[in-house]
Amino acid sequence: MKLDNLAGSLGKIFSLKQTLFGTFDTSSLKLELNKTEERVLMMAWHRDGASMTFLSREAGLEKGSLTAVVDSLEAAGLVTRERDGRDSRSFIVTATPSGARLAGKIEELFREHLEGLLGKLKREDRLEFIKAAETFARLIPILAS
Repeated sequence: MKLDNLAGSLGKIFSLKQTLFGTFDTSSLKLELNKTEERVLMMAWHRDGASMTFLSREAGLEKGSLTAVVDSLEAAGLVTRERDGRDSRSFIVTATPSGARLAGKIEELFREHLEGLLGKLKREDRLEFIKAAETFARLIPILAS
């Protein structure tokens, strides 16, 4: 693939975030969380504990903004924040049992959302989409290192 075609494809991939997540609605769960709090909770849960640095980068938040989000999640009893045993300057955010239960409900709702979206595709296209997503998941950490 030529690089000029790659740039166009990457632009479309960037818009995929809006397609997948922008239309995802958790209102049926009657949460008292905003989208950023949901996202940070899910990242901490998926990683079984995540550093504040990781969460800041992945959520696209400045450290001060992330601190406010984590403070709110901690006050709600959904996460804990503890010093990293390997680096006393760093903190690890981990979902509490209550936060993990909530994250599991959000995850199930998101699976249903994905099924609805992918159901619009023909079987072959759906399989190709899933394979492409798995390929990106495998290669992105390499590119990011």
